[in-house]
Amino acid sequence: RLYEDWSAVLHFVDVLCCCAVLIPIVWQINSFETTIDAETERAENNYQQTSSSAISNVESEAPATAQAARTLQKLKQFRSFYLLVLVYIYFTRIAVYLFATCLGYRQTWLRYFVTELGTLVFYAVVGFLFQPVSDNPYLKVDRDATDVEIEFA
Repeated sequence: RLYEDWSAVLHFVDVLCCCAVLIPIVWQINSFETTIDAETERAENNYQQTSSSAISNVESEAPATAQAARTLQKLKQFRSFYLLVLVYIYFTRIAVYLFATCLGYRQTWLRYFVTELGTLVFYAVVGFLFQPVSDNPYLKVDRDATDVEIEFA
């Protein structure tokens, strides 16, 4: 009986820790959304000041600056990552737990097999979606910074 109580408590703590992992991801997504809104609003104000014509719906939905376009790309990337992490957590913590309750004694190994298979699929998908590319926006170097000479002692 004591083992079952501790197992339930630790399972609950595991789910709480998974939620704690998701909070920074949601926080970053909200930060990107507010940044995009502020940049788009600022660009629209600049455009309205320089031009007397109204902005069409198509132009207002497009990113106003290169920085807004990069931020929008990061937002889409974070959203896909958030969705992947959420599916992984629900699958490995809840769906596998429910699956394990339906198993007999001889099939208990299936619980661990399904958990490890889900983990392998998660890492493979994350590795594929976030693989290194030659035009990586996170590794761009300012051209002005490369002009500075560095002296070694």
